[in-house]
Amino acid sequence: MKKMFCIVLMTAMLLAVTAMADGGFTVGNGTKADPWQIASAEELNLIREKLSGHYVLTADIDLSGYENWEPIGAFQSRSEAPEDAEVPHPDYAFTGTFNGNGHTISNLNVAADSPMGAGLFGCASGTENGEAYIGNFTLENVNVSGFYLVGGAVGLQFMNCKVSDIVLKGENKLSGSQGVGGIVGTGFDLISDCKATADITIIGDDGACAGIIAGGTTMSPIANCEAIGGSIVAEGNADWGFGGICGAPWGAAAITGCRVSGTSITVSGEGNRLVGGLAGFCGTYDPAAPAQITGCTVENVTICVSETTTAVGGLIGGGKEMMEGSDVMSSFEVHDCSVSGSIAGGGECTDTVVGDPTCAVSVDCSSDVSITDARRNAA
Repeated sequence: MKKMFCIVLMTAMLLAVTAMADGGFTVGNGTKADPWQIASAEELNLIREKLSGHYVLTADIDLSGYENWEPIGAFQSRSEAPEDAEVPHPDYAFTGTFNGNGHTISNLNVAADSPMGAGLFGCASGTENGEAYIGNFTLENVNVSGFYLVGGAVGLQFMNCKVSDIVLKGENKLSGSQGVGGIVGTGFDLISDCKATADITIIGDDGACAGIIAGGTTMSPIANCEAIGGSIVAEGNADWGFGGICGAPWGAAAITGCRVSGTSITVSGEGNRLVGGLAGFCGTYDPAAPAQITGCTVENVTICVSETTTAVGGLIGGGKEMMEGSDVMSSFEVHDCSVSGSIAGGGECTDTVVGDPTCAVSVDCSSDVSITDARRNAA
């Protein structure tokens, strides 16, 4: 009996040592073939210790025990060179894969101190060695606040990092100054098959880029996503880029198969621009290959803006210059889309489908949108 007890004790000690060696994970080895298994909030919190690992959820997780969750993965510039100022350093970002395996993570609370990157994951990026991934789970009841790049699932989704199959449900509130989205704050890669309900607030003047799915994207497509209800509110002046799916899909080649239903967008300050039921603006900067907005539906959207807000549309606000002061404008085509709802207010370039059609190569979209108190641009 004594010998058996010693064997059991030694086995338990060996397992404990192994778990400690693996950063607290008892099942898996962190590879794609054998990912570490996450079954508790404590284990989820340990991901930050091994940011390049591969993970799978094996249970629902309640984060209510964390008064202020520290986002997994942080933004830090790759170098001090000017061209690297907005490129994340791979040693600080999450560069692995996270498969939620259909489980739910609930009661996420984040009040970020860092100026960039707030959410369950703060910053995620692929590397030369492999693609990062975050997806296949439900988020329920999140409250996330930050400054730049605020999202329920991930604040900054950088290049070579896919985000898919995430559902955001329940009571969800997100706030920040620029790049605020229910699923992703700002994305540089594909966002697909996500669904979200959220109330989003843009704080202060010069705010920008808010959407129920993503605040903004950079040259990356959005496919088969749904925004169900929720709201976007911006009360500051000189704000821009607000849409039900994505406020600012800069240079995105395609937005396909997306749906917005019952969402309200309120932009009440002065001198604002680019507001749409689907996207605030869109378009590529290659005239030979305009962005394709295809098979999208916006239904029962409510848009309320000041009379000095320009480029307001039931589907898309308009196109946008490549950068501030540039003469290069985006271009896009709309195919097989529909929109219904109402627009109250709006200054120059307010219309039922595309507010400012200057950058629209072609528009195929049925419309049942009422406009009140707007000075519509005859052009």
